[in-house]
Amino acid sequence: MAAPAAWLNQSFALVHGEDGDARRAAVADWKQKHVDPEWADFSLTVCTEGCPWAEVMAALQEAAPLGAEVRTVLVPAADNLFNRAKELPPTVKGALEKPPSGVNLLLVAWSTLPAAPGKALGAKPWTDWTKAGRVLKVGALEPLEVAGFIETEARRLGLVLQGAAGSLLAQRQGGNPGMLKRALEVLDLLAEDRRVNEVMVDQVTFRLAEQKAFAWSGAWQKGDAAGALKALRTALEDGDEPLMMLGQVRREVDRLLRLAEAEAAGLKGSEVLTALGLSPKQAFLLDGYRGAMAKLRPRGAKALLARVNQCEKDLKGMALSRSEAPLMDLTLALCRAWGR
Repeated sequence: MAAPAAWLNQSFALVHGEDGDARRAAVADWKQKHVDPEWADFSLTVCTEGCPWAEVMAALQEAAPLGAEVRTVLVPAADNLFNRAKELPPTVKGALEKPPSGVNLLLVAWSTLPAAPGKALGAKPWTDWTKAGRVLKVGALEPLEVAGFIETEARRLGLVLQGAAGSLLAQRQGGNPGMLKRALEVLDLLAEDRRVNEVMVDQVTFRLAEQKAFAWSGAWQKGDAAGALKALRTALEDGDEPLMMLGQVRREVDRLLRLAEAEAAGLKGSEVLTALGLSPKQAFLLDGYRGAMAKLRPRGAKALLARVNQCEKDLKGMALSRSEAPLMDLTLALCRAWGR
């Protein structure tokens, strides 16, 4: 799905959500719109992952190079900048409310930022950004949107979903657009007569849902190091995107930090679920988060987030290591954190 033209035209913009494919495409399209390829080496500044607002503001205040009309600042992993929406520094808030001329800014968050009152996008200046069309969400589909998304993608590929094939696919893959697209692309290869039935969906999604990324996260959340490493190896051999898998970890670690903040604020019951972005049906997940937080404490959770950021650098080739070792090392750290 192409990013809306109204969003692409914004010089100050935000994209957030777990759909890695759509997020990467949106960032690429925005850069193509706002960054002159001839001057990219000089006029584009990419901030470090998890950087503070001070680094972002420093980048915005740098002068454009001679010959370039504007400078562009990209913050590739900005989730931490939205942890304390009410504590935005005055200088930052002023720049976000009235963007300076001669500079572009794109903030990229890997998780879906909540927009409820008092949450990340529920207060100024972010509410104004939303009204102005500066915010693009590429997160998981809402339950009522999944069926329509599957039908649209199937029609695009020329597939006919027979019987309960569509509902089974939704049940197995959930609301992640990237996972749904990959499953349908595999079915596109299998369905020679363009008809897709429940048996075919079961064959495709068993490996996708049970033996790959979800099996990996499920294993380390149980503290099963051997199972987690085996699932990781299977996922990587099957071509799963390591950065997409890392996005799962980031979401879980982010929820740990939100739990610590919620408990420090004295929130109870459904308030805690809302703070973590969970529905009442997901209340059973709280025990796992509380168990991990009891072992890690807030300082340990922040250290784990730092390891996630370092792993991302390694996977992107920004550090010395270019092997799968960083993801394996992070897997063991997650097993120790969640294991009981």
